[in-house]
Amino acid sequence: MTELPFEARMDQLKQVVASSNCKHLKLLPQEPVESKEHVEKLLKQIESKGGEGLMLRKPGSLYVGKRSSTLLKVKSFYDAEAVVIAHERGRGKNSRVTGSLRCRMESGKEFRIGTGLSDLDREAPPSIGAIVTYRFQELTRDGIPRFPSFVGERVDADRASDATVRIVQ
Repeated sequence: MTELPFEARMDQLKQVVASSNCKHLKLLPQEPVESKEHVEKLLKQIESKGGEGLMLRKPGSLYVGKRSSTLLKVKSFYDAEAVVIAHERGRGKNSRVTGSLRCRMESGKEFRIGTGLSDLDREAPPSIGAIVTYRFQELTRDGIPRFPSFVGERVDADRASDATVRIVQ
């Protein structure tokens, strides 16, 4: 089945699911995307139901058992600002430079940002007291950004600013 294009694999899966006696086996509907606006509308629908995001498959694509340019994950991210309160030493290849920035949110919560720092950022990190922008996927139950990634230093901001994060009931 891996040598078949996506649409043919879906047709085979429809037959497998239809002939199965397993009540827990369900094939999710697939929908061709018409535009960027269409993707944004579908993403909002999925997120409003507690879903993480969408997977976009290139029409006619073959199965690839690893990361591939024919399958794209689309999900929302949030941007916020935090104040740098410390530089933490890196490990391994980054043992002689900054590994992460210890930051404080507007709410007072503290967390580290390591992902997104370039080699230059690690050699000359934003100074203590600097305001940095970071991107993240969601907040943990404790209100800490999950998977924060460094975006850049804000020279036009003088305080931290938390994002308004969507809460799914």
